[in-house]
Amino acid sequence: MIKEPFLDDLASPEPNPGGGAAAAYSACLGLALLEKVIRLELNRPNLSPELAAVWDDLLEHSDVVGDILRRLIHDDGRAYLDFAEARADGAEDVISGALGRVISVPILIMEESCQGLGLISEAGKHCKRYLLSDLLVAGEFFLAAVQGAYHIARANICLIPNDPSQGRPQVKFKDKIDRQQNCCQDAYDMVQEELRLRIRSGAKAPGGGTKELSQNSPPSMGGVRGG
Repeated sequence: MIKEPFLDDLASPEPNPGGGAAAAYSACLGLALLEKVIRLELNRPNLSPELAAVWDDLLEHSDVVGDILRRLIHDDGRAYLDFAEARADGAEDVISGALGRVISVPILIMEESCQGLGLISEAGKHCKRYLLSDLLVAGEFFLAAVQGAYHIARANICLIPNDPSQGRPQVKFKDKIDRQQNCCQDAYDMVQEELRLRIRSGAKAPGGGTKELSQNSPPSMGGVRGG
């Protein structure tokens, strides 16, 4: 196994970090691949000012999403520990607030992963075709983050007392999480189809030359590359 601090912590017999943090980490992996594509495009010689502005804007937005996701990795563990302490104390108002956080953090992970899918969509319209497969992989990481956070959120909802006098909060939260999951799935399906269509059609990105791959093209980074 690759020795990496977060993965070592995740493999340890401790409750924190857990599944929610792992989901956010998956989204960070997708974002890292996306940023690789952005930086490769920004480093191209003779890049037009218009395209440079597009890539600069995408990099700025990806930095924002990345900051949020890295914070959510830690927020997920903190929320779990706070909830465990609140249950031990037994104060209902404290438990309610802590429970709200253990549900809201995975929802935020889903939302930011959906933002990442939107960035992939925009990058796929402008990058060279041989980089599209890296964006496809990035999309898989984002979808994994969505699905993982969805499972964590649904599990945490079961901790809510389903009191009819309170309007059945379990049902309300389940509906909200299901809608978010469906929205993210739709975004994923759309992005994957867009990228695959460009790969199949051989469509060039705006500003591309007569051939997107040449002897001077960077080596393949894995997957199917356009030719």
